[in-house]
Amino acid sequence: MASNTSAVYDPLLHDDRPAQGRASLDTQSTAPSTRTTSTTTDSGIDLEAAAAETLAPAETAPTRFRRVRAGTEPALKKLIILLVVPAVVLLILFFFISSISSNPSRDSSPIVAPTGISYASGFNMKQSWASLSPYYDSGKQWAGIAENAGKGSYGLPDDQCRFKQVHVLHRHAERYPTGGALGKLSVLADKISAMTEKPAPELSWISTWNLTLGSELLLASGVATEFTSGSMFWETHGRLLYNATEKGEMFWHPSLNVYPNGSARHIPVLRTTDQSRIHTSARAWAAGFFGIYSGEDNSPVDDDELYKLVVMQEAQGINNTLASYYSCPNSNSKKYTTGSRLYHQWVDVYLADATARLNKLLPTANLTTLDCYSVQAMCAYETAAYGYSRFCELFTEKEWYGYEYAGGLEFWGDASLGAAVGPAEGVGWLMEVLGRLEKRLLTEPYASINVTITGNEETFPLDQPFYLDMTHDSVIISILTALGLPFGTLPPDTLLQPRLFVASRLTPFGARLYVELIDCPEFSETQVRLKLNGRVLPLSGVGDCPTTETGFCPESVFIEALRTATSKVDYDNVCFGIPVGWEDAEEN
Repeated sequence: MASNTSAVYDPLLHDDRPAQGRASLDTQSTAPSTRTTSTTTDSGIDLEAAAAETLAPAETAPTRFRRVRAGTEPALKKLIILLVVPAVVLLILFFFISSISSNPSRDSSPIVAPTGISYASGFNMKQSWASLSPYYDSGKQWAGIAENAGKGSYGLPDDQCRFKQVHVLHRHAERYPTGGALGKLSVLADKISAMTEKPAPELSWISTWNLTLGSELLLASGVATEFTSGSMFWETHGRLLYNATEKGEMFWHPSLNVYPNGSARHIPVLRTTDQSRIHTSARAWAAGFFGIYSGEDNSPVDDDELYKLVVMQEAQGINNTLASYYSCPNSNSKKYTTGSRLYHQWVDVYLADATARLNKLLPTANLTTLDCYSVQAMCAYETAAYGYSRFCELFTEKEWYGYEYAGGLEFWGDASLGAAVGPAEGVGWLMEVLGRLEKRLLTEPYASINVTITGNEETFPLDQPFYLDMTHDSVIISILTALGLPFGTLPPDTLLQPRLFVASRLTPFGARLYVELIDCPEFSETQVRLKLNGRVLPLSGVGDCPTTETGFCPESVFIEALRTATSKVDYDNVCFGIPVGWEDAEEN
């Protein structure tokens, strides 16, 4: 599908990213600010008027003083002018300089940091940490979607609409760094501890700093993110899917799990992998959804009575749609992925100034641009683990935009259109959704599908009101790519904007994709809508789905779009052979 970046979401048009900041990023330079000086103070006092009032003649003096006053009046005026005018000028300069210093340039290079963890412009650095960003659903809608789409009661167009079914694809939440990431952080920590000279006074704290992060596991904050997500899904979707309000239930209860005719359903089947952070995330999400800690007298506390958790193995050569790279050997080849090369190129561009700045503050540390990239990552990881990191104070707003873009380049080059294997790693889950919509088991092995699971209704039910599949960030990226979203091309030497591919909006910690089936009286057919992190996705480029501000696509049209998308991927060739167009690819 042809890319179209001219009409897609501008990553710098977040509600918390003002237009003033966007202008300088467009040109990668900062224009000097223009200010009009005024003699009015912050308290509203007009200094020029005050000076004029001081120089105005006073009321008529007694007769015996008139001659003396008349003779000294010119000298008095000169004296007042000499005293007042310099004071006014100094006051104006004071307010002017204070105004400049309190509003630093978005790409200024201060001695240490621009303003700390918050910026006068309103910029929120946490929303520029790519896949390490905490979950957020604020900001503008995707291009072509109405601002109020998905924002009404229960996120539905009106009170007459109802959810028929929802498929949830969910990323694990905040975690410690992976083994590979921790290795890079350790290199940075070793350089800091090996310094033979003291750091600059501004960074004296770094002399006693130690790397204390763990590896791989879900954090307590991640458990909270997943529990909150499950709770919110119950409130926004579960209550309608199970008619809880009409039945007088505020929380989940097994009595709600029945067919329209009143007969009992099987307990819901949720899916996860056996990796610790994925498995823990699924259980935390389920605890929130099923209200395990609601305190209600009739709420069960044994989760085995509430749902069945299907745990899929993560291992090389094992089919698993939620960790699909394990079943695609070429996904481990640097010949068929470009993410590492692309982000390395960009890091050398956007962190050149920061590297020079930090090396002055940390003499003998000999930091490289990649080390400075690790400093930015340290900020994100320590914030997730401890709530705050002093490393966050060391970079400008522009450098955080660069960090966001670097993370996006890596994902785009490893799991999306910059990789031969990108769509292939997402096609398996789309085929599973297609099977559920068509109410058929998947018994033929293809792509990353594990037919041991999909060929049995005990582990692959076809009629659940909702499904939960807990997965990884790159898998979500591959699924969106396979679906046909117009991600376009990302250059590694300049920050592209506007662009659709913004990692912090696509797959932050706790990312969630909802495939919603919605019935409304105004439509003769069930409509499908996709919501990614609270924002409705435009489906106009997905098969023959129409262009609508609501993001709706008729179910039959969406099913055909899934058939088309999955048929475009030559999985065996891409994953086991030499992908077409990559015959001359070299290790990078």
